[in-house]
Amino acid sequence: MTSNPVHGVNALIRGAQLLTRRELRPFIIVPLLINLVLFIALSAVMISQFDDLASYIGSLLSDEPVDTSNMSWWRAILATGADWAASAFRWLAWLIAFAVVLLFFLVYGYLFGIITNIIAAPFNGFLAEKVEELLTGHPPPPEPIAKMVFRTLGRELRKLMYFLGWGLVIFVIALLTSWTVFIPAVLGALWGAWCMAIQYVDYPLDNHQRSFSELKRVLMRKKLTTLGFGGTVMLAKMVPVLNIFVMPAAVAGGTALWVERIWSEGDPGKGPNGSGSTGDRNSSMENLEQDNPRKWPKGIEGPEK
Repeated sequence: MTSNPVHGVNALIRGAQLLTRRELRPFIIVPLLINLVLFIALSAVMISQFDDLASYIGSLLSDEPVDTSNMSWWRAILATGADWAASAFRWLAWLIAFAVVLLFFLVYGYLFGIITNIIAAPFNGFLAEKVEELLTGHPPPPEPIAKMVFRTLGRELRKLMYFLGWGLVIFVIALLTSWTVFIPAVLGALWGAWCMAIQYVDYPLDNHQRSFSELKRVLMRKKLTTLGFGGTVMLAKMVPVLNIFVMPAAVAGGTALWVERIWSEGDPGKGPNGSGSTGDRNSSMENLEQDNPRKWPKGIEGPEK
C-alpha cells in the first residue's frame, strides 16, 4: 500500500476537475455563495488590522541610527552597542517579520476554514455523496435529510473540539520552542496539513457513518498521502480569492482520494456499495467496473490495478 505526498496533491487537482461535471453543479452553488459572503466579511476585518501589522513589521526592520547626542557617555555606549547588535542580527528581524506575516495569513486561512466548514457542512455532505456516486456508480447508504444534517453538524463540532484541543497542545510546544523558530514552523505546518486532511476526507466516511476514531486510523495508514493532500489544501486556503473555490474542490478531492487511493488499497471498513472485507472490496470494485465501465469521468483515473 503506497503512500506518496504527490498522490495527495493530485487528489486536490482531481477534485477541481470533478467540479466541472454538470452533475455536481447544483451541489456547488450554495457552498460557493457561503464562501463568497464570508470571504468579503472576514477579509474586511483582516484588512482593518493590516495597518497595525505593517507598522509592527516596519519597526522590526527599521534601520534608523540611534541618536546619542543627548545621552551620557555610558548610555551612549550601551545604545551604540545595542544598535550594532541589531544590525548584526538584521537577518533575524527579517525572519521574524516573515514568520509574523505567515502567521497572519495562517490565522486568516484557519478562521475562514472553520467558519465556512461549520455552516456549509450539510451541503458538503451532499457534494461528497454525489462525487462518490459519480466515481463508483453507487451512492452511500440512504439517510433522511434531517438526520443527515444534524449528524453532520455534530460531526463538525466533534472535529472542531479535536482541532482546538490538540491545537492548544501544539501551541504550547511551539511557544516553549519558539527560540528555535523552525520547530514551531514545522509543527504548525504538519498540524495544519493533518487538520485539513481530516476535515475533507471525513465527508465520505461520515456519509458511511464511520466513526471519527476510525477516520484517523484510515488516514494514518497513508501518512504521506494524507499530509500531501492536507498541506496543499492548507496552502490554497491561505490565498485570498482562491480560498473561495478551495472548499468544494477539497470535498470532491477528499472523496476521490478515499475511493481511489485509500479504500481501494486497503481500508478494511465500509466503502462504496457497503463493502467491508478485502475480498468484498476487490469483488465490489470488479463488479462496479463490469456493471458501469464508464463510471470514471474523463480525466479522472480509477484505482490502480
